[in-house]
Amino acid sequence: MSTSNPQPDPNPLPAPAGDLERRPKPVWAVRVQLLVYVLIVLAVLVVVNRLVVVHDHSWDLTKSQRNSLSPESAQIVRQLRQPLRMIYFDRSDSFGHARNFLQRYARLSNQVKLSYIDPDKQPQSARKYKIQTYGTLVLAYAGRTHNVATLTESKVTNALVRLLKGAKKIAYFTLGDGELSPKNSGRQGYSETEKSLESENYAVKTLILDQTPRVPDDCSVLVIAGPSHPWVQPEVQAVADYLARGGRVLFLLNFQDQGPLISYISKNLGVKLTPDVVVDTSGIGRAFGASPLMPIAAQYDPHAITRPMQDVATLFPMTRTVEAAPAGNGSNAVVSPLVETSSASFAVTDLKGLASGSFNPATSRKGPLTLGVAGSMPATAPKPLHSQARFVVYGTPFFAANAYLGFSGNRDLFLNSMNWLVGQAKFIAIRPQPAANTPLNLPARTMRIIMWLVMAALPLAFVLAGVAVWWRRRRA
Repeated sequence: MSTSNPQPDPNPLPAPAGDLERRPKPVWAVRVQLLVYVLIVLAVLVVVNRLVVVHDHSWDLTKSQRNSLSPESAQIVRQLRQPLRMIYFDRSDSFGHARNFLQRYARLSNQVKLSYIDPDKQPQSARKYKIQTYGTLVLAYAGRTHNVATLTESKVTNALVRLLKGAKKIAYFTLGDGELSPKNSGRQGYSETEKSLESENYAVKTLILDQTPRVPDDCSVLVIAGPSHPWVQPEVQAVADYLARGGRVLFLLNFQDQGPLISYISKNLGVKLTPDVVVDTSGIGRAFGASPLMPIAAQYDPHAITRPMQDVATLFPMTRTVEAAPAGNGSNAVVSPLVETSSASFAVTDLKGLASGSFNPATSRKGPLTLGVAGSMPATAPKPLHSQARFVVYGTPFFAANAYLGFSGNRDLFLNSMNWLVGQAKFIAIRPQPAANTPLNLPARTMRIIMWLVMAALPLAFVLAGVAVWWRRRRA
Protein backbone atom coordinates (compact mmCIF):
# COMPACT_ATOMS: atom_id res chain seq x y z
CA MET A 1 0.00 0.00 0.00
CA SER A 2 1.36 3.31 -0.93
CA THR A 3 0.93 6.52 1.09
CA SER A 4 1.00 10.09 -0.04
CA ASN A 5 1.11 13.47 1.78
CA PRO A 6 -2.33 15.03 2.19
CA GLN A 7 -2.92 18.14 0.16
CA PRO A 8 -4.20 21.29 1.87
CA ASP A 9 -7.85 22.06 1.37
CA PRO A 10 -8.15 24.89 -1.14
CA ASN A 11 -11.37 26.11 0.55
CA PRO A 12 -10.82 25.87 4.30
CA LEU A 13 -13.76 26.43 6.60
CA PRO A 14 -13.62 29.58 8.84
CA ALA A 15 -12.46 29.03 12.41
CA PRO A 16 -15.12 29.01 15.11
CA ALA A 17 -15.83 32.38 16.76
CA GLY A 18 -14.63 31.10 20.14
CA ASP A 19 -11.20 30.32 18.70
CA LEU A 20 -10.88 33.92 17.44
CA GLU A 21 -11.81 35.30 20.86
CA ARG A 22 -9.19 33.14 22.52
CA ARG A 23 -6.44 34.43 20.32
CA PRO A 24 -4.05 36.65 22.32
CA LYS A 25 -4.15 40.38 21.63
CA PRO A 26 -1.13 42.01 20.11
CA VAL A 27 1.36 43.41 22.59
CA TRP A 28 0.84 46.98 21.39
CA ALA A 29 -2.95 46.70 22.00
CA VAL A 30 -2.41 45.49 25.56
CA ARG A 31 -0.03 48.37 26.23
CA VAL A 32 -2.43 50.93 24.79
CA GLN A 33 -5.27 49.51 26.90
CA LEU A 34 -3.14 49.67 30.03
CA LEU A 35 -2.13 53.24 29.22
CA VAL A 36 -5.78 54.23 28.84
CA TYR A 37 -6.63 52.69 32.22
CA VAL A 38 -3.75 54.53 33.86
CA LEU A 39 -4.82 57.84 32.30
CA ILE A 40 -8.41 57.32 33.47
CA VAL A 41 -7.26 56.60 37.04
CA LEU A 42 -4.99 59.67 37.03
CA ALA A 43 -7.81 61.86 35.70
CA VAL A 44 -10.16 60.63 38.43
CA LEU A 45 -7.53 61.31 41.10
CA VAL A 46 -6.91 64.84 39.76
CA VAL A 47 -10.65 65.62 39.74
CA VAL A 48 -11.14 64.22 43.26
CA ASN A 49 -8.12 66.13 44.57
CA ARG A 50 -9.42 69.35 43.01
CA LEU A 51 -12.85 68.84 44.56
CA VAL A 52 -11.27 68.23 47.97
CA VAL A 53 -9.20 71.42 47.71
CA VAL A 54 -12.07 73.61 46.52
CA HIS A 55 -14.77 72.06 48.70
CA ASP A 56 -12.80 71.20 51.82
CA HIS A 57 -15.07 69.78 54.51
CA SER A 58 -14.87 67.68 57.62
CA TRP A 59 -17.34 66.11 60.01
CA ASP A 60 -17.10 66.40 63.78
CA LEU A 61 -18.66 63.34 65.40
CA THR A 62 -17.61 64.12 68.98
CA LYS A 63 -20.36 64.52 71.56
CA SER A 64 -19.51 68.14 72.47
CA GLN A 65 -18.35 69.15 68.95
CA ARG A 66 -14.93 69.79 70.44
CA ASN A 67 -13.27 69.70 67.01
CA SER A 68 -15.52 72.41 65.53
CA LEU A 69 -15.66 76.16 65.98
CA SER A 70 -18.46 77.64 68.06
CA PRO A 71 -21.28 79.62 66.37
CA GLU A 72 -19.73 82.87 67.66
CA SER A 73 -16.37 82.11 66.07
CA ALA A 74 -18.06 81.20 62.79
CA GLN A 75 -20.09 84.42 62.93
CA ILE A 76 -16.98 86.53 63.50
CA VAL A 77 -14.98 84.89 60.71
CA ARG A 78 -17.81 85.39 58.21
CA GLN A 79 -17.69 89.15 58.91
CA LEU A 80 -14.23 89.46 57.38
CA ARG A 81 -14.21 91.94 54.51
CA GLN A 82 -10.44 92.09 54.06
CA PRO A 83 -7.75 89.39 54.05
CA LEU A 84 -6.86 88.06 57.49
CA ARG A 85 -3.36 86.63 57.78
CA MET A 86 -2.80 83.94 60.39
CA ILE A 87 0.95 83.44 60.81
CA TYR A 88 2.01 80.63 63.13
CA PHE A 89 5.56 80.64 64.52
CA ASP A 90 6.95 77.35 65.81
CA ARG A 91 9.45 74.62 65.06
CA SER A 92 8.80 72.93 61.74
CA ASP A 93 8.03 69.55 63.30
CA SER A 94 5.30 71.14 65.48
CA PHE A 95 3.12 72.56 62.70
CA GLY A 96 0.75 69.57 62.57
CA HIS A 97 -1.53 70.44 65.51
CA ALA A 98 -1.68 74.12 64.58
CA ARG A 99 -2.47 73.28 60.97
CA ASN A 100 -5.43 71.11 61.95
CA PHE A 101 -6.75 73.80 64.31
CA LEU A 102 -6.31 76.85 62.07
CA GLN A 103 -7.86 75.08 59.10
CA ARG A 104 -11.20 75.34 60.95
CA TYR A 105 -11.03 79.12 60.50
CA ALA A 106 -9.81 78.93 56.91
CA ARG A 107 -12.73 76.69 55.90
CA LEU A 108 -15.22 79.39 56.90
CA SER A 109 -13.87 82.21 54.73
CA ASN A 110 -11.59 82.55 51.74
CA GLN A 111 -10.33 85.77 53.38
CA VAL A 112 -8.30 83.71 55.86
CA LYS A 113 -4.71 83.17 54.69
CA LEU A 114 -2.57 80.71 56.66
CA SER A 115 1.21 80.54 56.81
CA TYR A 116 3.64 78.69 59.05
CA ILE A 117 7.12 79.98 59.87
CA ASP A 118 10.00 78.43 61.77
CA PRO A 119 11.59 81.38 63.66
CA ASP A 120 14.94 79.60 63.70
CA LYS A 121 14.97 79.44 59.90
CA GLN A 122 13.45 82.88 59.33
CA PRO A 123 14.63 85.06 62.24
CA GLN A 124 13.88 88.27 60.33
CA SER A 125 10.14 87.42 60.32
CA ALA A 126 10.28 86.60 64.04
CA ARG A 127 11.85 89.99 64.78
CA LYS A 128 9.28 91.78 62.60
CA TYR A 129 6.36 90.40 64.62
CA LYS A 130 8.22 90.48 67.98
CA ILE A 131 8.01 86.72 68.54
CA GLN A 132 9.36 85.76 71.97
CA THR A 133 8.24 82.12 72.33
CA TYR A 134 7.51 79.13 70.13
CA GLY A 135 3.85 78.44 69.40
CA THR A 136 2.85 82.09 68.88
CA LEU A 137 0.09 82.97 66.43
CA VAL A 138 0.06 86.40 64.76
CA LEU A 139 -3.21 87.80 63.42
CA ALA A 140 -2.83 90.62 60.89
CA TYR A 141 -5.90 92.48 59.65
CA ALA A 142 -6.47 95.94 58.16
CA GLY A 143 -3.04 97.16 59.20
CA ARG A 144 -3.40 95.94 62.78
CA THR A 145 -1.71 92.91 64.39
CA HIS A 146 -2.30 90.91 67.53
CA ASN A 147 -0.22 88.08 68.99
CA VAL A 148 -1.81 85.03 70.59
CA ALA A 149 0.43 82.98 72.87
CA THR A 150 -2.02 80.13 73.56
CA LEU A 151 -3.64 78.35 70.63
CA THR A 152 -7.22 77.94 71.88
CA GLU A 153 -10.47 78.95 70.22
CA SER A 154 -11.42 81.45 72.92
CA LYS A 155 -8.02 83.18 72.71
CA VAL A 156 -7.95 83.29 68.91
CA THR A 157 -11.56 84.42 68.52
CA ASN A 158 -11.20 87.12 71.18
CA ALA A 159 -8.10 88.42 69.43
CA LEU A 160 -10.01 88.44 66.15
CA VAL A 161 -12.82 90.41 67.79
CA ARG A 162 -10.32 93.02 68.95
CA LEU A 163 -8.97 93.40 65.43
CA LEU A 164 -12.44 93.74 63.91
CA LYS A 165 -13.65 96.24 66.51
CA GLY A 166 -10.69 98.53 65.97
CA ALA A 167 -10.32 101.22 68.64
CA LYS A 168 -11.13 100.19 72.19
CA LYS A 169 -14.43 101.13 73.78
CA ILE A 170 -14.16 102.63 77.26
CA ALA A 171 -16.45 101.31 79.99
CA TYR A 172 -16.66 103.44 83.14
CA PHE A 173 -17.81 101.79 86.38
CA THR A 174 -19.21 104.14 89.01
CA LEU A 175 -17.82 103.83 92.53
CA GLY A 176 -18.28 105.66 95.79
CA ASP A 177 -21.74 104.43 96.84
CA GLY A 178 -21.05 100.77 97.55
CA GLU A 179 -21.10 99.58 93.94
CA LEU A 180 -19.52 96.28 92.95
CA SER A 181 -15.99 97.08 91.84
CA PRO A 182 -14.09 95.72 88.82
CA LYS A 183 -10.99 95.71 91.02
CA ASN A 184 -12.54 93.37 93.59
CA SER A 185 -11.63 89.69 93.10
CA GLY A 186 -14.02 88.41 95.78
CA ARG A 187 -17.26 86.57 95.16
CA GLN A 188 -19.19 89.81 94.82
CA GLY A 189 -16.49 91.59 92.88
CA TYR A 190 -16.34 92.31 89.15
CA SER A 191 -12.74 91.38 88.40
CA GLU A 192 -13.78 88.49 86.12
CA THR A 193 -16.22 90.82 84.39
CA GLU A 194 -13.37 93.24 83.76
CA LYS A 195 -11.31 90.45 82.19
CA SER A 196 -14.23 89.49 79.95
CA LEU A 197 -14.65 93.09 78.83
CA GLU A 198 -10.94 93.46 78.10
CA SER A 199 -11.04 90.28 76.01
CA GLU A 200 -13.71 91.96 73.87
CA ASN A 201 -11.65 95.11 73.32
CA TYR A 202 -13.00 97.28 76.13
CA ALA A 203 -10.87 99.46 78.39
CA VAL A 204 -12.26 99.49 81.94
CA LYS A 205 -12.05 102.64 84.07
CA THR A 206 -13.73 103.80 87.30
CA LEU A 207 -15.59 107.02 87.99
CA ILE A 208 -16.62 108.63 91.29
CA LEU A 209 -19.47 110.99 90.50
CA ASP A 210 -19.37 112.42 94.04
CA GLN A 211 -16.02 113.98 93.15
CA THR A 212 -16.64 114.73 89.47
CA PRO A 213 -20.39 115.00 88.75
CA ARG A 214 -20.01 114.63 84.99
CA VAL A 215 -19.59 111.59 82.75
CA PRO A 216 -16.55 112.04 80.44
CA ASP A 217 -17.17 112.38 76.72
CA ASP A 218 -14.85 109.43 76.01
CA CYS A 219 -17.20 107.13 77.93
CA SER A 220 -18.60 104.50 75.57
CA VAL A 221 -20.84 102.97 78.24
CA LEU A 222 -21.46 103.76 81.90
CA VAL A 223 -21.99 100.81 84.26
CA ILE A 224 -23.80 101.37 87.57
CA ALA A 225 -23.37 98.06 89.39
CA GLY A 226 -25.60 97.84 92.45
CA PRO A 227 -25.03 100.89 94.65
CA SER A 228 -25.82 99.94 98.24
CA HIS A 229 -26.27 103.57 99.33
CA PRO A 230 -28.80 106.00 97.82
CA TRP A 231 -27.39 108.34 95.23
CA VAL A 232 -27.51 112.08 95.75
CA GLN A 233 -29.13 114.37 93.23
CA PRO A 234 -25.90 115.69 91.58
CA GLU A 235 -24.92 112.10 90.71
CA VAL A 236 -28.32 111.39 89.20
CA GLN A 237 -28.19 114.65 87.25
CA ALA A 238 -24.80 113.67 85.81
CA VAL A 239 -26.32 110.44 84.46
CA ALA A 240 -29.37 112.34 83.13
CA ASP A 241 -27.11 114.82 81.33
CA TYR A 242 -25.07 111.95 79.87
CA LEU A 243 -28.20 110.27 78.48
CA ALA A 244 -29.37 113.62 77.10
CA ARG A 245 -26.07 113.73 75.16
CA GLY A 246 -26.88 110.32 73.65
CA GLY A 247 -24.95 108.31 76.25
CA ARG A 248 -25.21 104.58 76.96
CA VAL A 249 -25.87 103.29 80.50
CA LEU A 250 -26.18 99.83 82.05
CA PHE A 251 -28.16 99.93 85.31
CA LEU A 252 -27.68 96.91 87.62
CA LEU A 253 -29.95 97.57 90.60
CA ASN A 254 -30.29 96.05 94.05
CA PHE A 255 -33.75 94.84 95.04
CA GLN A 256 -33.79 97.21 98.03
CA ASP A 257 -32.60 100.29 96.12
CA GLN A 258 -34.54 103.49 96.73
CA GLY A 259 -33.85 107.19 96.37
CA PRO A 260 -33.25 109.68 93.54
CA LEU A 261 -31.72 107.16 91.10
CA ILE A 262 -34.71 104.80 91.29
CA SER A 263 -37.09 107.77 90.98
CA TYR A 264 -35.25 109.04 87.88
CA ILE A 265 -35.33 105.64 86.15
CA SER A 266 -39.02 105.19 86.94
CA LYS A 267 -40.16 108.67 85.90
CA ASN A 268 -37.85 109.51 83.00
CA LEU A 269 -36.93 106.20 81.38
CA GLY A 270 -40.31 104.48 81.29
CA VAL A 271 -39.23 101.60 83.53
CA LYS A 272 -41.47 100.19 86.25
CA LEU A 273 -39.51 99.31 89.40
CA THR A 274 -41.51 97.62 92.14
CA PRO A 275 -39.86 97.19 95.59
CA ASP A 276 -40.02 93.40 95.53
CA VAL A 277 -37.83 90.33 95.27
CA VAL A 278 -38.37 87.31 93.03
CA VAL A 279 -38.76 83.83 94.52
CA ASP A 280 -38.54 80.72 92.34
CA THR A 281 -40.53 77.73 93.63
CA SER A 282 -39.91 75.42 90.65
CA GLY A 283 -36.98 73.71 92.36
CA ILE A 284 -34.94 73.71 89.14
CA GLY A 285 -32.21 75.77 90.77
CA ARG A 286 -31.48 73.05 93.32
CA ALA A 287 -29.76 71.00 90.63
CA PHE A 288 -27.27 73.86 90.30
CA GLY A 289 -26.99 74.59 94.01
CA ALA A 290 -29.22 77.67 93.75
CA SER A 291 -31.73 78.77 96.39
CA PRO A 292 -35.31 79.96 95.69
CA LEU A 293 -33.95 83.53 95.84
CA MET A 294 -31.85 82.76 92.75
CA PRO A 295 -34.41 82.35 89.97
CA ILE A 296 -33.24 80.71 86.75
CA ALA A 297 -34.59 82.28 83.57
CA ALA A 298 -34.66 80.68 80.13
CA GLN A 299 -37.40 82.69 78.43
CA TYR A 300 -36.26 85.66 76.35
CA ASP A 301 -38.20 88.33 74.53
CA PRO A 302 -37.31 89.27 70.93
CA HIS A 303 -34.39 91.70 71.00
CA ALA A 304 -30.89 91.98 69.54
CA ILE A 305 -29.40 91.30 73.00
CA THR A 306 -31.27 88.03 73.51
CA ARG A 307 -31.41 86.82 69.91
CA PRO A 308 -28.71 84.13 70.38
CA MET A 309 -29.77 83.32 73.97
CA GLN A 310 -32.55 80.84 73.18
CA ASP A 311 -32.25 77.57 75.14
CA VAL A 312 -29.55 79.13 77.35
CA ALA A 313 -30.31 79.61 81.05
CA THR A 314 -29.31 82.61 83.15
CA LEU A 315 -29.19 82.95 86.93
CA PHE A 316 -30.40 86.11 88.73
CA PRO A 317 -29.50 86.08 92.45
CA MET A 318 -31.54 88.38 94.72
CA THR A 319 -33.32 90.15 91.87
CA ARG A 320 -36.26 92.52 91.69
CA THR A 321 -38.73 92.80 88.83
CA VAL A 322 -37.90 95.29 86.09
CA GLU A 323 -40.70 95.97 83.62
CA ALA A 324 -41.66 98.40 80.89
CA ALA A 325 -44.00 101.05 82.28
CA PRO A 326 -47.52 101.14 80.80
CA ALA A 327 -48.31 103.52 77.94
CA GLY A 328 -48.81 107.16 78.90
CA ASN A 329 -46.05 107.16 81.53
CA GLY A 330 -44.74 110.53 80.36
CA SER A 331 -41.39 109.23 79.06
CA ASN A 332 -40.27 109.46 75.43
CA ALA A 333 -38.23 106.26 75.79
CA VAL A 334 -39.11 103.06 73.90
CA VAL A 335 -38.66 100.16 76.32
CA SER A 336 -38.62 96.44 75.51
CA PRO A 337 -38.54 93.45 77.90
CA LEU A 338 -35.55 91.11 77.70
CA VAL A 339 -35.77 88.12 80.04
CA GLU A 340 -38.52 86.41 82.03
CA THR A 341 -38.78 83.84 84.79
CA SER A 342 -40.93 80.72 84.71
CA SER A 343 -44.56 80.57 85.81
CA ALA A 344 -43.42 78.99 89.09
CA SER A 345 -41.98 82.28 90.36
CA PHE A 346 -43.48 84.97 92.60
CA ALA A 347 -42.76 88.66 93.20
CA VAL A 348 -42.78 89.10 96.97
CA THR A 349 -43.24 92.58 98.43
CA ASP A 350 -43.38 91.49 102.08
CA LEU A 351 -39.63 91.46 102.57
CA LYS A 352 -39.92 91.13 106.35
CA GLY A 353 -41.97 87.96 106.02
CA LEU A 354 -39.52 86.63 103.45
CA ALA A 355 -36.64 87.19 105.86
CA SER A 356 -38.28 84.71 108.23
CA GLY A 357 -38.15 82.06 105.50
CA SER A 358 -41.75 82.11 104.25
CA PHE A 359 -44.07 84.11 102.02
CA ASN A 360 -47.74 84.10 101.17
CA PRO A 361 -48.35 83.13 97.51
CA ALA A 362 -51.90 84.47 97.73
CA THR A 363 -50.64 88.02 98.26
CA SER A 364 -47.66 87.72 95.86
CA ARG A 365 -47.67 88.36 92.13
CA LYS A 366 -47.26 85.14 90.15
CA GLY A 367 -44.86 84.73 87.24
CA PRO A 368 -43.69 84.84 84.53
CA LEU A 369 -41.90 87.98 85.72
CA THR A 370 -39.66 90.34 83.74
CA LEU A 371 -36.16 90.80 85.14
CA GLY A 372 -34.60 93.17 82.60
CA VAL A 373 -35.46 95.73 79.93
CA ALA A 374 -33.68 97.66 77.20
CA GLY A 375 -34.66 101.10 76.00
CA SER A 376 -33.71 103.97 73.76
CA MET A 377 -34.70 107.61 73.36
CA PRO A 378 -33.63 110.60 71.26
CA ALA A 379 -30.74 112.73 72.47
CA THR A 380 -31.85 116.25 73.40
CA ALA A 381 -28.60 118.05 74.17
CA PRO A 382 -26.85 120.20 71.54
CA LYS A 383 -23.88 118.45 69.90
CA PRO A 384 -24.74 115.00 71.29
CA LEU A 385 -22.34 112.06 71.40
CA HIS A 386 -24.94 109.96 69.57
CA SER A 387 -28.29 110.80 68.07
CA GLN A 388 -29.94 108.22 70.29
CA ALA A 389 -29.41 107.32 73.95
CA ARG A 390 -29.55 103.69 75.01
CA PHE A 391 -29.95 102.01 78.38
CA VAL A 392 -30.39 98.53 79.84
CA VAL A 393 -31.80 97.86 83.32
CA TYR A 394 -31.50 94.58 85.26
CA GLY A 395 -32.91 93.88 88.72
CA THR A 396 -29.68 92.57 90.22
CA PRO A 397 -25.94 93.32 89.96
CA PHE A 398 -24.96 89.84 91.13
CA PHE A 399 -25.66 87.93 87.91
CA ALA A 400 -22.44 89.48 86.53
CA ALA A 401 -20.41 89.13 89.76
CA ASN A 402 -17.45 86.77 90.00
CA ALA A 403 -19.45 84.10 91.80
CA TYR A 404 -22.13 83.81 89.10
CA LEU A 405 -20.63 85.17 85.87
CA GLY A 406 -19.58 81.69 84.76
CA PHE A 407 -23.07 80.22 85.11
CA SER A 408 -24.39 79.11 81.71
CA GLY A 409 -25.44 82.27 79.81
CA ASN A 410 -24.71 84.98 82.42
CA ARG A 411 -21.49 86.15 80.78
CA ASP A 412 -23.10 86.18 77.35
CA LEU A 413 -26.09 88.20 78.54
CA PHE A 414 -23.84 90.80 80.17
CA LEU A 415 -21.48 91.14 77.21
CA ASN A 416 -24.35 91.14 74.70
CA SER A 417 -25.93 94.00 76.65
CA MET A 418 -22.66 95.94 76.53
CA ASN A 419 -22.20 95.34 72.80
CA TRP A 420 -25.75 96.47 72.06
CA LEU A 421 -25.30 99.60 74.15
CA VAL A 422 -22.16 100.67 72.27
CA GLY A 423 -23.74 99.90 68.88
CA GLN A 424 -21.82 96.74 68.05
CA ALA A 425 -24.74 94.36 67.66
CA LYS A 426 -22.89 92.24 65.11
CA PHE A 427 -20.67 90.93 67.95
CA ILE A 428 -23.66 89.70 69.97
CA ALA A 429 -23.37 85.94 70.24
CA ILE A 430 -22.76 82.95 72.49
CA ARG A 431 -19.08 82.87 73.42
CA PRO A 432 -17.03 79.73 72.81
CA GLN A 433 -16.89 77.45 75.82
CA PRO A 434 -13.95 75.25 76.82
CA ALA A 435 -14.20 71.74 75.44
CA ALA A 436 -15.95 69.48 77.88
CA ASN A 437 -13.96 66.55 79.22
CA THR A 438 -16.24 63.49 79.27
CA PRO A 439 -14.16 60.52 80.46
CA LEU A 440 -15.49 56.99 80.05
CA ASN A 441 -15.71 55.36 83.48
CA LEU A 442 -15.96 51.55 83.35
CA PRO A 443 -16.41 49.09 86.22
CA ALA A 444 -13.36 47.13 87.32
CA ARG A 445 -14.87 43.86 86.03
CA THR A 446 -15.37 45.32 82.57
CA MET A 447 -11.82 46.67 82.55
CA ARG A 448 -10.46 43.17 83.39
CA ILE A 449 -12.49 41.64 80.56
CA ILE A 450 -11.15 44.19 78.08
CA MET A 451 -7.60 43.60 79.32
CA TRP A 452 -7.82 39.81 78.83
CA LEU A 453 -9.40 40.25 75.40
CA VAL A 454 -6.58 42.49 74.23
CA MET A 455 -3.69 40.71 75.91
CA ALA A 456 -4.76 37.05 75.55
CA ALA A 457 -7.86 36.35 73.48
CA LEU A 458 -6.91 38.32 70.36
CA PRO A 459 -3.29 37.07 70.15
CA LEU A 460 -4.49 33.49 70.74
CA ALA A 461 -7.08 33.86 67.99
CA PHE A 462 -4.37 34.93 65.52
CA VAL A 463 -2.19 31.95 66.53
CA LEU A 464 -5.05 29.47 66.10
CA ALA A 465 -5.93 30.96 62.74
CA GLY A 466 -2.33 30.54 61.60
CA VAL A 467 -2.21 26.91 62.80
CA ALA A 468 -5.49 26.17 60.99
CA VAL A 469 -4.17 27.58 57.71
CA TRP A 470 -0.93 25.58 58.08
CA TRP A 471 -2.85 22.34 58.78
CA ARG A 472 -5.13 22.77 55.77
CA ARG A 473 -2.18 23.38 53.46
CA ARG A 474 -0.40 20.30 54.81
CA ARG A 475 -3.38 18.08 54.18
CA ALA A 476 -4.00 19.44 50.70
